[in-house]
Amino acid sequence: MRLSDKELLTIFPEAKPVIPEKLQEWQSIRDEITTSIKKKLTIIKRSGADEGTQFFWREWIKLNDGEKLVEADVHVSRLKRLLYLIRDQPKSKHRISEEQIQQARLVPLDKFIDGPIKKHGKTWIGLCPFHKEKHPSFCVYPNTNRFWCYGQCNDGGDAIKFVRLLHGYSFREAVKYLLGQK
Repeated sequence: MRLSDKELLTIFPEAKPVIPEKLQEWQSIRDEITTSIKKKLTIIKRSGADEGTQFFWREWIKLNDGEKLVEADVHVSRLKRLLYLIRDQPKSKHRISEEQIQQARLVPLDKFIDGPIKKHGKTWIGLCPFHKEKHPSFCVYPNTNRFWCYGQCNDGGDAIKFVRLLHGYSFREAVKYLLGQK
């Protein structure tokens, strides 16, 4: 039996003061990884190398830095959820619940990808739906249901962010869309 985050916080109340510190630590790690990826991609783009060489180096970055970024994103998301639970914010009838947000994040990204996408090891790779390109730079990490564009976008996120970027929705609209309420 797996315990919910709320149950774990009840059992281990001593974890509550540590969560904000850990959140800040993982956000810093995520920012460092993102900055590093963006710098590397900029260097590749400005190198003047042929398309094949640039493609190779983008793939290298995906394999080496992509997994680290996904790991940091997962930690940041979970710590934000825990922080929300600690603060026990009052419920509003117009507010989206944490359960709804988590359900929306679990909707598989491949449901929304229109173009061809191919399995490449643990990831799926295809053309980015957010910009025009000839060589695939868009990666989906199915084990965490997250994406990252290593091309022009230099950005990524979860299913909610994907729908927000794809349709121009607000956070709330994207969650409702993913849950089939829009």
